[in-house]
Amino acid sequence: MFIKSIRARLIVAFCFGALLVIILAVNFTYSQVKKVLYSELDNFLRDKLTYQQIAAAQTEDRVVFRLSEPLLNAMQNPEGKDFFQFRYLNGREIFRSSGLPEDIVLPSVGLSDVDSSKGYDDLLSIESYKIEGDVNSQLIVKSVPIRCMGIVFKPVSIDSSDGELQSFEPLKVHLVVAHNCLEIEGVLSNLRARLLQVGVIVSMAVLLITALIVKISVKPVGLISKRISKLKIGDIDECIDLKDVPLELIPIIDRLNELLQRVAKAINQERQFTSNAAHELRNPLAALRSQVEVAMSSAVTSDDEYDTLYNIFNLQQHMERIVASLLLLARLDSGSQSVTLEEFPLAMQLRKSWKQFFDKASEKNLIIKWEIVESDISIKSDLVLIGILLSNLFENAVSYTPSGGNVIISSVVNEDAVRITVKNTNPGIQDVEVSELMRRFGRKNPNFTSNLGHSGIGFSICRRIVYDHLNGQIDVNVNEDWFKVMITFPVTVVLGNHYHV
Repeated sequence: MFIKSIRARLIVAFCFGALLVIILAVNFTYSQVKKVLYSELDNFLRDKLTYQQIAAAQTEDRVVFRLSEPLLNAMQNPEGKDFFQFRYLNGREIFRSSGLPEDIVLPSVGLSDVDSSKGYDDLLSIESYKIEGDVNSQLIVKSVPIRCMGIVFKPVSIDSSDGELQSFEPLKVHLVVAHNCLEIEGVLSNLRARLLQVGVIVSMAVLLITALIVKISVKPVGLISKRISKLKIGDIDECIDLKDVPLELIPIIDRLNELLQRVAKAINQERQFTSNAAHELRNPLAALRSQVEVAMSSAVTSDDEYDTLYNIFNLQQHMERIVASLLLLARLDSGSQSVTLEEFPLAMQLRKSWKQFFDKASEKNLIIKWEIVESDISIKSDLVLIGILLSNLFENAVSYTPSGGNVIISSVVNEDAVRITVKNTNPGIQDVEVSELMRRFGRKNPNFTSNLGHSGIGFSICRRIVYDHLNGQIDVNVNEDWFKVMITFPVTVVLGNHYHV
């Protein structure tokens, strides 16, 4: 899975790197210790080969051993960890240690000059019986790891018992010595377990230290992110402070500040143009309305002329609504629209705002369903802004709902917030088209609202009111059946004449 967080990426990378180093260090330490132990064991086996080789001698046609009784007893100790075996080159045994079972033959190592006096690892399968009860016994086969080494040599010849030197052909003897490695393997096994324990502890420590280091290292990035999230887009004075910014991020922040200045300048120019255009159009439109009203009231006007004047009058009304909306949007953008808190019944305001759309909804045979709060519940908010907000929502629902469709108006009051939902039959809007509709002057397509008298700025006004003045949120959800607009904003809720806490 792709990790998007820089902090998580760094922690994962450091942890994997540290874990890899620890694993390599554990394996290297274990292999080095094992190498040293077995190197010392090989030296010990070479010494045994040397003094046992010296102890062997040839007299006449046989091999004898010149060992003192204490040393011989030590070599013959069945509980010892060392084994040896003397053999002729044909494999016939000459002598072996008593600790080596009779059916066990040590490996044939050291027969050539290449592997002479070199250590080899092998396993001996030693059988023993475990007594169970008085008569029953169980055969147990135990594999014993050994380290063995061999050599081929000619024993020195010694005089016979009568003091005369005998002339016999020198014999070659194959000597193999071995050491029981159970104790060494136990030490190595214990060492591996300890190294793994240390590795786990070190890994946990590395994880904690890495997380702390990464947290401290990326803290400036988090602070920059918070600064960016708090920026008010469109304010010419807003920029990201370069204090405590890492050197690597300074070019990015400089470029972002430059972009913010350009965006703010463009937004302010758009707002200024919108405001100026709306102000300049208001007076000519008022004059045009007066001229049309005078012409319509004239007695000499024919029916055809009256119809033409009536269409002009409707277009003038539409243009006045656009201008009024642009002026309101300019005030909302600039923040000059004042907010006056007053107490009013929510249900009454919903029905009052709906009155101006009742006739149009009846003409389209719309089915209206109300699911609103009780009439005795009041809220404390800006009555003018709420009225503008509701009017835009109702106008959008009535205008775009197909004839015979459904409109559901609902409201829910919590302890400190109000949620108003206007849901209507979907006129054919897809989910991917919502973002375009929410944009200023946004329409589904150029002809979608051409005959409905809409300018495409109603949602922009709603968004400005909800986000900038009511500190709320607006959500638009679309499916095959419904187009739903849900607005949530914090308010002081009043029950009767008492504040609800």
